[in-house]
Amino acid sequence: MFLIAALAIALTNLFNYRLTSQLSLNRTAGYTQESVDQLSAKIDVLLRQYDQASQMIAFDEKVQTALNNPITKQGGQEQLALNRYLAEKTRYIAGEMLIHLFDREGNAYSSNESLQLFWRKADDAVSAVTWYRKMEELDGHMLWVYGPAWRDGEIPAIIGARKLKDSRSLTVLGDQFVVFPVEKMNRMIGETGQRIERKVQVMDSIGNIVYSTEPREIGTAADQGLFAKFGGNAQPFFEWTTREDRKRMLVAYAKSNYSAWTTIAYFKPEAVYSDASQMWANALLTMAAGIGIALALVAYFTWTLTKPIRQLADGMNKLSKEGIKPIDRPFASREITQLYSNYNAMVHQLKEVVQRLSEKQISAQRAELVALKAQFRPHFLYNSLNLIYWTIEDERPEKAQEMTLALGELLRYSVHPSTDFVTLGEDLAQLDRYLLLQRARFGEKFNVSIDVEEGLQQQSVIRLVLQPLVENAFHHGLEHKDEGDWLIRVRIYRQDGKILCSVEDNGVGMPLTALQLLEDSIHREQGFEKKASGIGLSNLHKQLQAFFGPGYGIRLMPSLLGGLQVVLSLPLLDPPSQFDREQGLSMLGKRGDDGAA
Repeated sequence: MFLIAALAIALTNLFNYRLTSQLSLNRTAGYTQESVDQLSAKIDVLLRQYDQASQMIAFDEKVQTALNNPITKQGGQEQLALNRYLAEKTRYIAGEMLIHLFDREGNAYSSNESLQLFWRKADDAVSAVTWYRKMEELDGHMLWVYGPAWRDGEIPAIIGARKLKDSRSLTVLGDQFVVFPVEKMNRMIGETGQRIERKVQVMDSIGNIVYSTEPREIGTAADQGLFAKFGGNAQPFFEWTTREDRKRMLVAYAKSNYSAWTTIAYFKPEAVYSDASQMWANALLTMAAGIGIALALVAYFTWTLTKPIRQLADGMNKLSKEGIKPIDRPFASREITQLYSNYNAMVHQLKEVVQRLSEKQISAQRAELVALKAQFRPHFLYNSLNLIYWTIEDERPEKAQEMTLALGELLRYSVHPSTDFVTLGEDLAQLDRYLLLQRARFGEKFNVSIDVEEGLQQQSVIRLVLQPLVENAFHHGLEHKDEGDWLIRVRIYRQDGKILCSVEDNGVGMPLTALQLLEDSIHREQGFEKKASGIGLSNLHKQLQAFFGPGYGIRLMPSLLGGLQVVLSLPLLDPPSQFDREQGLSMLGKRGDDGAA
């Protein structure tokens, strides 16, 4: 119903707008035509004044006598005397007017030296002008046209031309030309009243633009289509597309019976319809305001009904994102209040269920972590005791004693019950003890370079994070190398907010395809420990993800040294003095959702 009412109001306003626009157009057409007729009449008055003044001079007795007795020599006293006489006669009529005469012999007489006719001699150039023959056909009547004149350069001018006759015998004595600048029309046209903005053009009888409010158009040929329309039975007020800029304009015109000139006024349609457009804009604004108020009221009442339901839906959507939160607020509707009461009861029950499940999951993850460590330590002990055995076999008891003490420190470090977190410096010290055992066996056969970025010595890492990587380099890379020195390079540095521990060797390595398969098996929890040999990289990877989540762990890649490179990623943590065993297990519980899968 609301949409139907809005449509009815819009159609009513549209009908009123069309009716008002037509009334505006009719009213504008009336006073515009009146204005154009008035302007055309003023132009005729001006031309008739020049016509009458030129007739007075043409039938002056002295002028008639001079033309009936043509001079035989140009520039003589007789020609100068007539020129002065013409200048004196026109001075009292119009200072800007030029009277130019040609007698039957082609002699020229001029009333003004500052303003000159463009053709100063009665030669073929004058008779070749397009309107000259038409002047002959008028039999002494004045022909008014546009033509150039000369006053310190070419200027646009209006030319009146007629055949000059003897006042008694009516025989042709020569040609008379009346010239005055186009600018004489500016003030007269500007004084004509106008209600809306317009452009005015005046066309002469041969289709040239004599005057225009746009000066660039003066002296150019008129639009031939429009000129032909004026010659037919065109309505006094019609619509036309302009030749210059292809714009739709409303045109009013008046044609003079005296000069055959056409006075034209162009109006922009939007100027004519401005009042109607303003009324339409006001109607639209009023209608839009009414619709806006109505929509606001509808939205308000709809919001009061749907807001509780939306809040309930949002609460349900947030169960898996922001935790379970009850909604406790009063509502006017008893049904909505009951719905929220049931929702809050469900939320309370869900909290209890989630808490019980979380505790069970943390316990399961703790048990899994203990099992991982239990898998790791016997394997490490086996390799270390095997190393001491070979040392004793080589009859080096002092070295075996040193190695036994080092192994004791290793075991004490690995089974220390205080916390799962140590500083990186402490884990590096553990790595030094392990390398001591390896040097006791292999002597100077291998070299180890350790590069630690400054400031990382006090960073927290999990216990025994470096030794498995180095031990893996020995057993799977270097021990299978037939000849040459062994090299292990350890680099620890920051990158993208993480600690990266890189261990690489110059051992035998492995093909890229096999390396990718091995990395996939580690990430799928199928590590080396399932084979007869190996150090448990899968266990270490699972231990890291159990503590820190899936964004951390182990990656494998070929080493530039020729063997294998193992890169282990850890988060940047505070020093371990702030992390006791309970905090470590708490972190395990928080990360367990990501790492245990």
